Amino acid sequence: MRKEWYVLQAYSGMENKVKELLEEKYRMLGFAHFFGKIIVPEIEELDYSNKKVEKVFVNNDSKVFTKKGKDIKKGDVIAKEADFFAKENGIITSLKNFRRIIIETKGKKYSTTYLIPENAGILAGLRVGKDVKAGMPFTKDASFECEVDGEIGAIEKVKKVIIDNSLGEKDVYIVPRSNFDSKVFRNGTEISKGEKLAEGKEFKAKSSGRVDVRETAMRKEIRIIKTSRKKLFPGYIFIEMMHVKEAENLVKSIPYVSTFLNVGGKPIRLKRNEIRALLRLIGEEDYEDKKDKTEIRIDYEIGEHVKIINGPFEFFTGKIKNIDLDKHEVNVSVSMFGRETDVELGLSEIEKIVE
Repeated sequence: MRKEWYVLQAYSGMENKVKELLEEKYRMLGFAHFFGKIIVPEIEELDYSNKKVEKVFVNNDSKVFTKKGKDIKKGDVIAKEADFFAKENGIITSLKNFRRIIIETKGKKYSTTYLIPENAGILAGLRVGKDVKAGMPFTKDASFECEVDGEIGAIEKVKKVIIDNSLGEKDVYIVPRSNFDSKVFRNGTEISKGEKLAEGKEFKAKSSGRVDVRETAMRKEIRIIKTSRKKLFPGYIFIEMMHVKEAENLVKSIPYVSTFLNVGGKPIRLKRNEIRALLRLIGEEDYEDKKDKTEIRIDYEIGEHVKIINGPFEFFTGKIKNIDLDKHEVNVSVSMFGRETDVELGLSEIEKIVE
């Protein structure tokens, strides 16, 4: 007899305990041959709240060691800025410490950078993620003020190095203070063209999460978004098993089990496309991503029935519940094992059903 997939209903929050007890009991009774995989489907959920998002700003010429969508661990190197080299021969005429503060406007569309002398009396309490308003002071004497509404994206300690070069011009360098050797480079130090003034700053992840990279005309913004495990179907356990009396009675004897998902008392056997979609969602079955091969249409309507042509739910049909044209995303309700399930899809993953 072949093993088929069934859905077991259990007390919410006890799904993993039921799985553990079931696996322990069928091994003890010698019934392991009746069972295959037992799955409590979970996915990683991204947390975009300000406290959960780590942000790093780097210049466009920086080397980035990760990419969008990649998972990284705390301590991994994210990026390294280019080293700083003297453009011409010259003499250092000024070395001053500054604080560089980057303010992101609401909606994250624009950012403004402020260079504030360290001796200006910078206010305590300024931190990444803090909301700011136009006119809010950065220093105790209010000599430096914020010019836009937004939030603080980065605060960095830097050194401003001015070199009077051999062409009669002033070259200005803003270098990371931690990488500048003040014992080697002082006021009056002669500098040769091409001489390294400081190593570029290396950025390491302060937390584990998933990477998002956004590029602007001036710099790259690298975000690390923390993730958490979320049950896809709370109260449901998916079991691959032979539907024989011994196996069914064993399952029903496990604490915290309610019943099999059934019709008229007969357990519902999952269709092959339903379990395939589930396995793809949790990463246990690979599938070809055909997003780039599909023309994107935008003439969809809420309530319209569509066919899913890519991703875990390929070959399913469903009804559009919401459309976000800015993100090129839709929310589609599909029927799985007798219940409606909402899934987020890209516009390139669906197509119209031709009557």
